[in-house]
Amino acid sequence: MMTSTTTVMMIKNRLNRLWFISSSRWRIIAWMMLATSFAILGLIFSVREILLSDLDREANDQIIREISEFREFSQESTDPTAPLPYNNLEDMMQTYISRQFFGTSGQLIGVTDSQVLYLKEQDNQASATGYRVHQDTDLLDTITRSESASGVENTPDGPVHWGKTSISITTNDGKDEGQLIVVQYIQPQLDDIRFIINTMVGVGFAGLLLTSVFSWFIAGQILKPIRTLRTVAEDITDKNISARVPVQGDDDISAMSMTFNQMLDRLEASSTMQRQFLDDVSHELRTPITIVRGHLELMERTTQDQQATLDLVDDELERMGRIVGDLLLLAKSERPDFVRPQRTDVADLIISLESKVQAVGKHRWVISDIAEGEVNLDAQRVTQAMIQLAANAAQYSPENSVISLGTAYVDREGRKHLNLWVQDQGPGVDPNDAPHLFDRYRRESSRNPNAIEKHALGAGIGLAIVQAIAESHDGSVWVATPDSEIGSVFGLSIPTDLSLDMKVSA
Repeated sequence: MMTSTTTVMMIKNRLNRLWFISSSRWRIIAWMMLATSFAILGLIFSVREILLSDLDREANDQIIREISEFREFSQESTDPTAPLPYNNLEDMMQTYISRQFFGTSGQLIGVTDSQVLYLKEQDNQASATGYRVHQDTDLLDTITRSESASGVENTPDGPVHWGKTSISITTNDGKDEGQLIVVQYIQPQLDDIRFIINTMVGVGFAGLLLTSVFSWFIAGQILKPIRTLRTVAEDITDKNISARVPVQGDDDISAMSMTFNQMLDRLEASSTMQRQFLDDVSHELRTPITIVRGHLELMERTTQDQQATLDLVDDELERMGRIVGDLLLLAKSERPDFVRPQRTDVADLIISLESKVQAVGKHRWVISDIAEGEVNLDAQRVTQAMIQLAANAAQYSPENSVISLGTAYVDREGRKHLNLWVQDQGPGVDPNDAPHLFDRYRRESSRNPNAIEKHALGAGIGLAIVQAIAESHDGSVWVATPDSEIGSVFGLSIPTDLSLDMKVSA
């Protein structure tokens, strides 16, 4: 019988709050991860560039140093085996090359018109590929013909740095010319750098995972006061404004919590003042109304006009007394002891209600559905709410029409609720008015224009009393349109302690 609009809105609101907290936590984590990622990537990139730059510089420095040493050696022009000048360029280059040792990291190559000179022992010290520049005739030719004095070439053994210098000596046979080429193999160092970078990437990734874990807990701690604030805000109702946010520390969040508590203090003081005022006014008005009605009853009614006037005044005083009683009831609904739940048989309750409403208006009262079982509720308050709904239904339904009462169990948000309702045969409810029908002091007479003349709607607090009774049971009120689209269904829903495996009525 109850529409799912209220349930859908409650679920939507909870999901929105959950999404807000979760999204805030994930946003904090995302920003921390992004900042950490940039820091790690920047560090890895900087280290890589520094290592590569140092490698290039060391290779070039080694080449320059070897060329400088060779030039100094060539200026001596003396055979170390005899204090005589070299007879040819090949002997001088061979002597110099034999004195140097590079291992696998470098190589000296002497190039003359007739041959290529190198340290033969280095053939056994080649890298895993077995590549050496003196074996690559095409590359050697390219280097010797290059107009540049240095450069970098890609080889099967990786990139190599090279530098060269030209040399010439005068012999008995004439002028002998050639080139000394210095080669630096940097692939082993590049492999070491790649290993370092890969290690840093792995460590950085592990650090990123750890950062995400720490960020999750840090974000949780940062958002904990906000979650507490949200929980307190959810606990705040128009009947209970006593909850406060715990204040710890002296930071911005603590200041926000203090400000929020101060706002709640003002609201609680204002609400207490309003309830006290309503209570006092209701009590004070009852006495003069009772006195005036007592005097009116003692007055003589000698003429027909006097009788009509006194009847009208008495009717208005009776209505005022009813309004004052309703106001006093609303004031009492704010108190914790407004309802006193007891184990109540639902079937007996609805049967008792049906017998009590028989005198309300000229209508046929029937019970459409009966739920069985015992639940905790205040039978007197629930009866009061149902009679109010029955009075409204009688007011808007045509004479001699059928008005239905009913009870059923429904499942709402994983908990079993007892629904009690009254279905009238009136013109229905305007969809624009439906969300506000249970507001206090709202009078909606579009369904029955004649009600204004009879003051049948009172002060607009009848349905507000029904809502107060439902909410005092931790329940809610609702209005729906039946399948027949004739009339309206007004009801209240009260949570029970019954198990969910019981049969649920639709």
